[in-house]
Amino acid sequence: MAPSVNLSDLGRRIRAVRLSRRLTLEEVVSRADFTVSWLSKLENGQLSPSLEGLVKLAAVLECGVDALVAGLSTPPRYVAVKDGQGRIEPAAGGRRGGGSIEHRADEWRDRSMHPVILHLPTNGSKGSRESFAGERFLLVLEGEIKLEYGDELLLLGRGDSVYLHGAIPHALSPAARGATAKVLSVVHDHELTNGRTGAKAATRPRARETQAGS
Repeated sequence: MAPSVNLSDLGRRIRAVRLSRRLTLEEVVSRADFTVSWLSKLENGQLSPSLEGLVKLAAVLECGVDALVAGLSTPPRYVAVKDGQGRIEPAAGGRRGGGSIEHRADEWRDRSMHPVILHLPTNGSKGSRESFAGERFLLVLEGEIKLEYGDELLLLGRGDSVYLHGAIPHALSPAARGATAKVLSVVHDHELTNGRTGAKAATRPRARETQAGS
């Protein structure tokens, strides 16, 4: 289920802007390729406009599209991802056998948790150490892995899990060169949760996951 826009609030906002410009429904539609019925339904929250329609309407109302839609996006009730349908990107470097990252909650923007499935590299490359102000849960789905955590080394097999403080430098790699391993990784970043949102916040955990799978 994807994020949606609160149509009732959008309609009320459009009506408020139109009235502040002292424009009637007829005057607005005469300046763009709309009908009175379309605009009336939009203002009453009964219609989901296209981006092109919003751009035209914003131009007539002499305001930016952001002024009409800012803050109206509501998170989905859930995000369901079928097996094999998560967005997959190569791990850092893009080397053959270098592993990949399967994202599992892309459609939930500004989320506080970042679940991915790490397909660890089979080329023998060692995962870079990483640290962040948060917590992390790891569950081995396939194979065996080595987890370097501070000055400790943990060997984890299928079904094993660990919950750890992200501030302690750590790295993941398959237990043996040429072996495959798949790990569920869920990151909760305190810094992002405490106010850093938007595109910058969304990309930061991905960079860390890429290091872990490199």
